[in-house]
Amino acid sequence: MARQLRIEYEGAFYHITSRGNQRSQIFLDKKDRLHFIDILKRTKDRYGYLLHAYVLMDNHYHLLIETPHANIKQIMQNINTSYTVYANIKHKRCGHLFQGRYKSFIVDKESYLLELGRYIHLNPVRAGFVEKADAYKWSSFKEYVIGKIKRKITETDNTLSLFSRKRSEAVRLYREFVYAGINKDSPLNEATGSVLGDETFTGKVLDYLNCYPDKRELPDIKKIETKYAVSDVVGIVANYYGVREVELLSRKRTTARQRKMAVYLCKILSGKRNSDIGRTFGIGIQAVTNVVTEIERLKEKKKKVAKAILSIKELINS
Repeated sequence: MARQLRIEYEGAFYHITSRGNQRSQIFLDKKDRLHFIDILKRTKDRYGYLLHAYVLMDNHYHLLIETPHANIKQIMQNINTSYTVYANIKHKRCGHLFQGRYKSFIVDKESYLLELGRYIHLNPVRAGFVEKADAYKWSSFKEYVIGKIKRKITETDNTLSLFSRKRSEAVRLYREFVYAGINKDSPLNEATGSVLGDETFTGKVLDYLNCYPDKRELPDIKKIETKYAVSDVVGIVANYYGVREVELLSRKRTTARQRKMAVYLCKILSGKRNSDIGRTFGIGIQAVTNVVTEIERLKEKKKKVAKAILSIKELINS
């Protein structure tokens, strides 16, 4: 199985998610969540990372972590191993608690600190746990909007300073910012492979990876290497199916199948973000994600679809 990118450098910024094995619950009661927060505090003190946001759901958690010391692997191994040992003993269970390795995105902090913090804090609202993020006890949102917190583990100043120098004003504006995003798509939909950032940021990550001693351990590198322009991909898909490019770019029922193939191939071959591809085809970010998911599912089930993808790729590479 291909391994996900595990990029480490000083000052790297990550969105981390870890889910329960087979989507089972990892937090069964208040004590479980308090113990996990204690683990976060201990590992922060030990490894010196900055925690910008977190949320503990029932069967997964999200963390927004900055690593001054290039040590995300150590951090996450300690967090998940420590909590697994605790949960197995307390709940008299054995085996894997988490579903494989944690999932991480390396992120351009300058562009996505606010968006990812908002996304994390709105998780309980979107899940229907609470109506307002303020009402959820197990996230860092309370540390942003309440003055004194007994178990404060989150770095809030960096985010709040972007709104106002006066804390009370910054808190008010940040709360408004978070609630204004309730209907927005996940910023992670903008990621290319395991990287979330613009072309300049992606280029910096590629520069780092080019120095990696064994690229075979990082197959995901192919996902962030930009090789083909979207316009070129659209043109070749149009030629393959014998239709005009304008028919792929417009919403016509007669070419809906070919249009979806064009969207899919643009995503996996161009290295562009969902928003860029969406603008080309006149659709939203989530619509791009839905098309990619649909084609990947069809590729596994129908040989005809898999053959068409392979043939078009060969045309593009020729």
